[in-house]
Amino acid sequence: MRENQIHVDTISLKSIVKLSQQELKKALVDKLTEQGYSPVCQKGFLYAEGNVSVLLVAHLDTVHKQPVVNICYSEDRQIMMSPEGIGGDDRCGIYMILEIIKQARCHVLFTEDEEIGCIGASDFAKSKIRPQVNYIVEVDRRGSNDAVFYQCSNLDFNEFVCCFGFEEARGSFSDISVIAPQLGVAAVNISAGYYNEHSRHEYINLAEMERNTRLICEMVQSTTEKYEYRERSYTYSQMALEDTRLWNFDGFGQVNRSKYLMSIPRDTSLVMEGYESSETDAYLIDNSGNVYRYLPELGSVVHSEGLEAYAPGGKRITYNRKLAKKMQILTLETALQFLKSQ
Repeated sequence: MRENQIHVDTISLKSIVKLSQQELKKALVDKLTEQGYSPVCQKGFLYAEGNVSVLLVAHLDTVHKQPVVNICYSEDRQIMMSPEGIGGDDRCGIYMILEIIKQARCHVLFTEDEEIGCIGASDFAKSKIRPQVNYIVEVDRRGSNDAVFYQCSNLDFNEFVCCFGFEEARGSFSDISVIAPQLGVAAVNISAGYYNEHSRHEYINLAEMERNTRLICEMVQSTTEKYEYRERSYTYSQMALEDTRLWNFDGFGQVNRSKYLMSIPRDTSLVMEGYESSETDAYLIDNSGNVYRYLPELGSVVHSEGLEAYAPGGKRITYNRKLAKKMQILTLETALQFLKSQ
Protein backbone atom coordinates (compact mmCIF):
# COMPACT_ATOMS: atom_id res chain seq x y z
CA MET A 1 0.00 0.00 0.00
CA ARG A 2 1.42 3.39 -0.99
CA GLU A 3 1.86 6.01 1.71
CA ASN A 4 -0.78 8.30 0.21
CA GLN A 5 -3.32 5.52 0.68
CA ILE A 6 -2.92 5.35 4.47
CA HIS A 7 -6.03 6.59 6.29
CA VAL A 8 -4.12 7.85 9.34
CA ASP A 9 -1.95 10.96 9.07
CA THR A 10 1.30 9.22 10.04
CA ILE A 11 3.32 12.42 9.64
CA SER A 12 1.57 14.02 12.64
CA LEU A 13 1.64 10.79 14.62
CA LYS A 14 5.37 10.44 13.95
CA SER A 15 6.00 13.86 15.45
CA ILE A 16 3.87 13.10 18.51
CA VAL A 17 5.69 9.87 19.40
CA LYS A 18 9.09 11.56 19.16
CA LEU A 19 8.42 14.31 21.70
CA SER A 20 9.13 14.18 25.43
CA GLN A 21 6.21 14.66 27.81
CA GLN A 22 6.97 18.34 28.40
CA GLU A 23 7.72 19.02 24.73
CA LEU A 24 4.41 17.45 23.82
CA LYS A 25 2.52 19.43 26.45
CA LYS A 26 3.95 22.67 25.07
CA ALA A 27 3.19 21.67 21.47
CA LEU A 28 -0.40 20.83 22.43
CA VAL A 29 -0.90 24.26 23.97
CA ASP A 30 0.01 25.76 20.59
CA LYS A 31 -2.11 23.23 18.69
CA LEU A 32 -5.22 23.80 20.80
CA THR A 33 -4.78 27.56 20.56
CA GLU A 34 -4.56 27.28 16.77
CA GLN A 35 -7.88 25.43 16.81
CA GLY A 36 -9.58 28.22 18.74
CA TYR A 37 -9.39 26.75 22.25
CA SER A 38 -8.18 28.65 25.30
CA PRO A 39 -6.06 25.97 26.98
CA VAL A 40 -5.42 26.00 30.72
CA CYS A 41 -1.92 24.71 31.40
CA GLN A 42 -1.34 23.75 35.03
CA LYS A 43 0.97 21.47 36.98
CA GLY A 44 0.15 17.91 35.98
CA PHE A 45 -2.34 18.55 33.18
CA LEU A 46 -3.52 20.56 30.20
CA TYR A 47 -7.25 21.30 29.91
CA ALA A 48 -9.31 23.05 27.23
CA GLU A 49 -13.02 23.84 27.43
CA GLY A 50 -15.19 22.84 24.47
CA ASN A 51 -18.83 23.25 23.44
CA VAL A 52 -19.66 19.54 23.00
CA SER A 53 -20.67 18.06 26.36
CA VAL A 54 -18.06 15.28 26.38
CA LEU A 55 -14.64 15.26 28.04
CA LEU A 56 -11.89 13.48 26.07
CA VAL A 57 -8.90 12.25 28.10
CA ALA A 58 -5.43 10.91 27.22
CA HIS A 59 -2.06 10.95 28.99
CA LEU A 60 1.17 12.56 27.84
CA ASP A 61 3.78 10.21 29.29
CA THR A 62 5.00 6.78 28.20
CA VAL A 63 7.00 4.12 30.06
CA HIS A 64 9.92 4.35 27.64
CA LYS A 65 12.97 6.28 28.83
CA GLN A 66 14.65 6.67 25.44
CA PRO A 67 13.13 9.07 22.91
CA VAL A 68 11.82 7.55 19.70
CA VAL A 69 14.39 7.97 16.91
CA ASN A 70 13.70 5.15 14.46
CA ILE A 71 10.22 4.33 13.21
CA CYS A 72 9.47 1.14 11.27
CA TYR A 73 6.42 -0.02 9.31
CA SER A 74 5.05 -3.33 8.18
CA GLU A 75 5.07 -4.08 4.46
CA ASP A 76 1.50 -2.81 4.06
CA ARG A 77 2.39 0.20 6.27
CA GLN A 78 -0.50 -0.48 8.63
CA ILE A 79 1.72 -1.45 11.61
CA MET A 80 4.02 1.14 13.18
CA MET A 81 6.72 0.44 15.77
CA SER A 82 10.17 1.51 17.01
CA PRO A 83 13.19 -0.30 18.50
CA GLU A 84 13.15 2.39 21.21
CA GLY A 85 9.50 1.61 22.05
CA ILE A 86 6.88 3.43 19.98
CA GLY A 87 4.92 4.84 22.96
CA GLY A 88 1.48 4.15 21.52
CA ASP A 89 0.38 4.04 25.17
CA ASP A 90 -0.78 6.75 25.08
CA ARG A 91 0.44 8.80 22.15
CA CYS A 92 -2.27 7.08 20.10
CA GLY A 93 -4.86 8.63 22.41
CA ILE A 94 -3.30 12.10 22.01
CA TYR A 95 -3.36 11.81 18.23
CA MET A 96 -6.92 10.44 18.13
CA ILE A 97 -8.26 13.28 20.28
CA LEU A 98 -6.64 15.86 18.01
CA GLU A 99 -8.41 14.23 15.08
CA ILE A 100 -11.77 14.05 16.87
CA ILE A 101 -11.83 17.72 17.88
CA LYS A 102 -11.43 18.75 14.25
CA GLN A 103 -15.06 17.69 13.85
CA ALA A 104 -16.47 17.83 17.39
CA ARG A 105 -15.31 20.56 19.78
CA CYS A 106 -15.25 18.44 22.93
CA HIS A 107 -13.67 19.37 26.24
CA VAL A 108 -10.09 18.05 26.30
CA LEU A 109 -7.84 16.88 29.13
CA PHE A 110 -4.24 15.74 28.67
CA THR A 111 -2.64 14.44 31.87
CA GLU A 112 0.95 13.92 32.97
CA ASP A 113 2.52 10.89 34.68
CA GLU A 114 -0.33 8.41 34.32
CA GLU A 115 2.19 5.58 34.15
CA ILE A 116 3.51 6.27 37.65
CA GLY A 117 0.21 6.57 39.47
CA CYS A 118 -2.23 8.88 37.61
CA ILE A 119 -0.52 11.91 39.15
CA GLY A 120 -1.79 14.42 36.59
CA ALA A 121 -5.34 13.10 36.87
CA SER A 122 -5.15 13.58 40.64
CA ASP A 123 -3.91 17.14 40.12
CA PHE A 124 -6.89 17.82 37.85
CA ALA A 125 -9.31 16.29 40.35
CA LYS A 126 -7.92 18.57 43.06
CA SER A 127 -8.22 21.66 40.86
CA LYS A 128 -11.29 23.89 40.71
CA ILE A 129 -11.98 23.02 37.09
CA ARG A 130 -15.35 21.30 36.77
CA PRO A 131 -16.42 20.92 33.13
CA GLN A 132 -20.16 20.39 32.63
CA VAL A 133 -20.22 17.24 30.51
CA ASN A 134 -22.56 14.30 29.92
CA TYR A 135 -19.80 11.67 30.06
CA ILE A 136 -16.05 11.09 29.71
CA VAL A 137 -14.17 9.16 27.03
CA GLU A 138 -10.59 8.18 27.78
CA VAL A 139 -8.59 6.88 24.81
CA ASP A 140 -5.94 4.77 26.54
CA ARG A 141 -6.73 1.10 26.11
CA ARG A 142 -4.79 -1.52 24.20
CA GLY A 143 -6.39 -3.54 21.42
CA SER A 144 -9.06 -2.87 18.84
CA ASN A 145 -12.53 -2.56 20.36
CA ASP A 146 -12.46 -2.72 24.17
CA ALA A 147 -14.66 -0.49 26.31
CA VAL A 148 -13.56 -0.50 29.97
CA PHE A 149 -15.76 1.11 32.62
CA TYR A 150 -13.75 0.21 35.75
CA GLN A 151 -15.73 1.01 38.93
CA CYS A 152 -18.41 2.91 37.01
CA SER A 153 -21.64 0.92 36.65
CA ASN A 154 -24.20 2.92 34.69
CA LEU A 155 -25.80 0.30 32.46
CA ASP A 156 -27.53 2.86 30.23
CA PHE A 157 -24.12 4.35 29.50
CA ASN A 158 -22.57 0.92 28.91
CA GLU A 159 -25.24 0.11 26.33
CA PHE A 160 -24.82 3.51 24.66
CA VAL A 161 -21.07 3.01 24.24
CA CYS A 162 -21.29 -0.61 23.10
CA CYS A 163 -23.90 0.12 20.43
CA PHE A 164 -21.10 1.81 18.47
CA GLY A 165 -19.36 -1.53 18.05
CA PHE A 166 -17.23 -1.67 21.21
CA GLU A 167 -17.20 -4.63 23.60
CA GLU A 168 -17.19 -4.32 27.37
CA ALA A 169 -13.91 -5.51 28.89
CA ARG A 170 -12.34 -5.44 32.34
CA GLY A 171 -9.46 -3.29 33.52
CA SER A 172 -7.81 -2.32 36.77
CA PHE A 173 -7.20 1.43 36.91
CA SER A 174 -6.56 4.49 34.73
CA ASP A 175 -7.02 8.28 34.78
CA ILE A 176 -10.82 8.11 34.60
CA SER A 177 -10.85 6.03 37.78
CA VAL A 178 -9.78 9.27 39.50
CA ILE A 179 -11.59 11.83 37.37
CA ALA A 180 -15.06 10.30 36.88
CA PRO A 181 -16.02 10.07 40.57
CA GLN A 182 -14.86 13.65 41.11
CA LEU A 183 -16.98 15.01 38.23
CA GLY A 184 -19.89 12.68 38.99
CA VAL A 185 -20.30 11.50 35.38
CA ALA A 186 -19.91 8.09 33.76
CA ALA A 187 -16.68 7.31 31.92
CA VAL A 188 -15.23 4.73 29.55
CA ASN A 189 -11.72 3.86 28.36
CA ILE A 190 -11.69 2.85 24.68
CA SER A 191 -9.08 0.94 22.67
CA ALA A 192 -6.49 3.09 20.88
CA GLY A 193 -5.00 0.43 18.61
CA TYR A 194 -1.71 -0.22 20.39
CA TYR A 195 -0.39 -3.63 21.48
CA ASN A 196 2.39 -5.06 23.69
CA GLU A 197 2.40 -1.87 25.73
CA HIS A 198 5.14 -1.29 28.31
CA SER A 199 7.66 -3.18 26.16
CA ARG A 200 10.05 -2.47 23.30
CA HIS A 201 7.85 -4.72 21.15
CA GLU A 202 4.93 -2.32 21.38
CA TYR A 203 3.29 -1.56 18.06
CA ILE A 204 0.42 0.51 16.68
CA ASN A 205 -2.23 -0.79 14.29
CA LEU A 206 -2.99 2.31 12.25
CA ALA A 207 -6.18 0.93 10.68
CA GLU A 208 -7.69 0.11 14.08
CA MET A 209 -6.71 3.51 15.43
CA GLU A 210 -8.37 5.22 12.47
CA ARG A 211 -11.51 3.09 12.85
CA ASN A 212 -11.92 3.92 16.54
CA THR A 213 -11.25 7.60 15.91
CA ARG A 214 -14.18 7.56 13.49
CA LEU A 215 -16.46 5.64 15.88
CA ILE A 216 -15.68 7.91 18.86
CA CYS A 217 -16.26 10.96 16.67
CA GLU A 218 -19.67 9.54 15.74
CA MET A 219 -20.37 8.78 19.40
CA VAL A 220 -19.58 12.23 20.78
CA GLN A 221 -21.75 13.88 18.12
CA SER A 222 -24.79 11.84 19.18
CA THR A 223 -27.36 13.61 21.35
CA THR A 224 -27.49 12.08 24.83
CA GLU A 225 -28.58 12.70 28.37
CA LYS A 226 -26.12 13.17 31.19
CA TYR A 227 -24.90 9.78 32.43
CA GLU A 228 -24.25 9.84 36.15
CA TYR A 229 -21.32 8.10 37.75
CA ARG A 230 -22.53 5.09 39.74
CA GLU A 231 -20.06 3.12 41.83
CA ARG A 232 -19.84 -0.55 40.95
CA SER A 233 -20.78 -2.92 43.76
CA TYR A 234 -18.64 -5.99 44.22
CA THR A 235 -20.75 -8.29 46.36
CA TYR A 236 -22.08 -11.31 44.48
CA SER A 237 -25.75 -10.47 44.88
CA GLN A 238 -25.28 -6.84 43.91
CA MET A 239 -23.18 -7.73 40.85
CA ALA A 240 -25.86 -10.15 39.70
CA LEU A 241 -28.50 -7.45 40.14
CA GLU A 242 -26.60 -4.72 38.32
CA ASP A 243 -25.80 -7.04 35.39
CA THR A 244 -29.41 -8.14 34.85
CA ARG A 245 -29.77 -6.07 31.70
CA LEU A 246 -26.61 -7.50 30.15
CA TRP A 247 -26.81 -11.06 31.44
CA ASN A 248 -29.87 -13.29 31.71
CA PHE A 249 -30.30 -16.44 33.80
CA ASP A 250 -32.31 -19.05 31.94
CA GLY A 251 -34.51 -21.78 33.39
CA PHE A 252 -31.58 -24.21 33.45
CA GLY A 253 -29.27 -22.05 35.56
CA GLN A 254 -27.17 -21.01 32.57
CA VAL A 255 -26.01 -17.42 32.04
CA ASN A 256 -26.62 -15.91 28.60
CA ARG A 257 -25.49 -12.56 27.24
CA SER A 258 -27.12 -9.93 25.04
CA LYS A 259 -25.23 -8.28 22.21
CA TYR A 260 -25.82 -5.88 19.31
CA LEU A 261 -26.00 -7.96 16.11
CA MET A 262 -26.53 -7.03 12.47
CA SER A 263 -28.39 -9.15 9.93
CA ILE A 264 -26.06 -10.14 7.10
CA PRO A 265 -26.87 -8.92 3.55
CA ARG A 266 -28.61 -11.29 1.15
CA ASP A 267 -25.59 -11.50 -1.19
CA THR A 268 -23.41 -12.88 1.63
CA SER A 269 -21.65 -16.23 1.29
CA LEU A 270 -21.43 -18.41 4.40
CA VAL A 271 -18.40 -20.70 4.49
CA MET A 272 -17.49 -23.53 6.87
CA GLU A 273 -14.57 -25.91 6.28
CA GLY A 274 -14.61 -25.26 2.55
CA TYR A 275 -18.38 -25.66 2.11
CA GLU A 276 -20.33 -22.61 0.97
CA SER A 277 -23.99 -21.67 1.40
CA SER A 278 -26.03 -18.66 0.35
CA GLU A 279 -28.88 -19.31 2.82
CA THR A 280 -28.47 -16.10 4.80
CA ASP A 281 -31.93 -15.23 6.14
CA ALA A 282 -31.38 -16.56 9.66
CA TYR A 283 -27.83 -15.28 10.24
CA LEU A 284 -26.36 -12.22 11.94
CA ILE A 285 -22.86 -10.94 12.79
CA ASP A 286 -21.34 -8.98 15.66
CA ASN A 287 -18.81 -6.17 15.37
CA SER A 288 -15.94 -8.71 15.33
CA GLY A 289 -17.40 -10.64 12.39
CA ASN A 290 -18.58 -13.63 14.45
CA VAL A 291 -21.64 -15.32 12.93
CA TYR A 292 -24.82 -16.18 14.86
CA ARG A 293 -27.91 -18.18 13.88
CA TYR A 294 -31.32 -16.83 14.79
CA LEU A 295 -33.76 -19.29 16.37
CA PRO A 296 -37.30 -17.93 15.84
CA GLU A 297 -38.76 -20.47 18.28
CA LEU A 298 -36.73 -18.89 21.08
CA GLY A 299 -36.36 -15.35 19.79
CA SER A 300 -32.62 -15.70 20.46
CA VAL A 301 -29.38 -16.56 18.66
CA VAL A 302 -26.57 -19.08 19.07
CA HIS A 303 -22.96 -18.62 17.99
CA SER A 304 -22.23 -20.59 14.80
CA GLU A 305 -18.65 -21.53 15.65
CA GLY A 306 -16.44 -21.99 12.59
CA LEU A 307 -18.88 -20.28 10.23
CA GLU A 308 -17.56 -17.24 8.35
CA ALA A 309 -19.45 -14.63 6.34
CA TYR A 310 -18.07 -13.02 3.19
CA ALA A 311 -19.30 -10.31 0.87
CA PRO A 312 -18.99 -10.70 -2.91
CA GLY A 313 -15.33 -10.79 -3.90
CA GLY A 314 -14.32 -12.64 -0.75
CA LYS A 315 -14.23 -9.58 1.54
CA ARG A 316 -15.36 -9.67 5.16
CA ILE A 317 -18.79 -8.20 5.91
CA THR A 318 -18.70 -4.60 7.15
CA TYR A 319 -20.50 -4.23 10.48
CA ASN A 320 -22.80 -1.20 10.75
CA ARG A 321 -23.91 -0.53 14.30
CA LYS A 322 -26.85 1.60 13.04
CA LEU A 323 -28.33 -1.57 11.55
CA ALA A 324 -27.70 -3.69 14.63
CA LYS A 325 -30.25 -4.67 17.25
CA LYS A 326 -29.84 -6.15 20.70
CA MET A 327 -30.26 -9.93 20.74
CA GLN A 328 -30.01 -12.53 23.48
CA ILE A 329 -27.23 -15.05 22.85
CA LEU A 330 -27.76 -18.60 24.13
CA THR A 331 -25.19 -21.34 24.40
CA LEU A 332 -25.95 -24.22 22.04
CA GLU A 333 -26.53 -26.48 25.05
CA THR A 334 -29.08 -24.11 26.54
CA ALA A 335 -30.84 -23.61 23.20
CA LEU A 336 -31.22 -27.38 22.76
CA GLN A 337 -32.57 -27.73 26.31
CA PHE A 338 -35.13 -25.01 25.65
CA LEU A 339 -36.19 -26.59 22.37
CA LYS A 340 -36.60 -30.03 23.97
CA SER A 341 -38.73 -28.57 26.74
CA GLN A 342 -41.21 -26.98 24.35
